Amino acid sequence: MAVKAPRIKVWDSFIRFYHWLMVALVGALWWSGENGEMALHQDFAIVLTALLIVRIGWGFFGSKNTRFSYFIRSPMKIPQHAQALLQRRYRTGDTHNAAGGWSVIALLLILAMQIITGMFSSDGILFSGPLAGYASGDLVDWATDWHKAQFNVILALVALHVLAVVIYRIFGVPLLGAMFSGYRNSKATQPELKPGWQAMLLTVAVWFILYLLIN
Repeated sequence: MAVKAPRIKVWDSFIRFYHWLMVALVGALWWSGENGEMALHQDFAIVLTALLIVRIGWGFFGSKNTRFSYFIRSPMKIPQHAQALLQRRYRTGDTHNAAGGWSVIALLLILAMQIITGMFSSDGILFSGPLAGYASGDLVDWATDWHKAQFNVILALVALHVLAVVIYRIFGVPLLGAMFSGYRNSKATQPELKPGWQAMLLTVAVWFILYLLIN
């Protein structure tokens, strides 16, 4: 009879807060953009910007297992990981797996690019990003086109992420529960976690500063 792995805490409260708030914000940004609610769209974007800034900082100074240096591995590890999953040999650890780590980086980069292009975007009539007035017409046109096109990439990455969660569950590896509770069954050593409330308060502070600067 197989012995169940012990239950350890792998995600601090900020990482869980970041994950679910980001999901909500992507949905809110899509809805506001599609319905022409550009004032709301900008407000949501400011929240997302603050969240991303703090998450990137947390990737250097936060909980040990959320630092980029801890979970980013060689891309050559991804095929090995996939093979272990398909053969049901994969066992959860104390952080992102080889494929998950790179998906985190991809999402951070594309969201950062979306924010940057949004700052220079303009519909030419009713709304312009906060930096559009400082850029040339060509740059504004380029940023606007990319801002619209990139969102489809974000939706594709989100869909791929959801599909991955389903596939892992099919192969007996539940991932979603840990993003709610913070805990998972694993034989890994309990990682050193920092208090997530510190990053949450910092997110609020960064949001407030950005809101004052942009509005």
